Amino acid sequence: MFPPPNWHFYQMHRAEVGKAMDERCHTLDWLDVQILNDQARIFGSESAVIVVTVKQYPAGATELHGLVAAGELDGILPLIDDAEYWAREAGVTFACIASRQGWERVLKTRGYTLYQQHLRKDL
Repeated sequence: MFPPPNWHFYQMHRAEVGKAMDERCHTLDWLDVQILNDQARIFGSESAVIVVTVKQYPAGATELHGLVAAGELDGILPLIDDAEYWAREAGVTFACIASRQGWERVLKTRGYTLYQQHLRKDL
């Protein structure tokens, strides 16, 4: 099996990706398998990487879903643009980024608005 596009950028930032993930929910090994099985797609550069999936809803809508981002902010933002372009070309309905609150402020200027919040309590 050949590595997927941008695999080398993912490998460059893999340790940082791991730090951004909640390992109680997803592990780096799980993410590797998702990418290698074409269930997740990498957009990357020397300075950053993002990993996305496309989610299909029962009524037909599709969602570009940002799983994780790592690297420099100035490197991540153009990758979001690249992923959005790819998704538009693929006919994806909308994009969603579930992340920490700071991203709401950063992405507001790029047309993202608060849609839902995830509230979590450790038990």
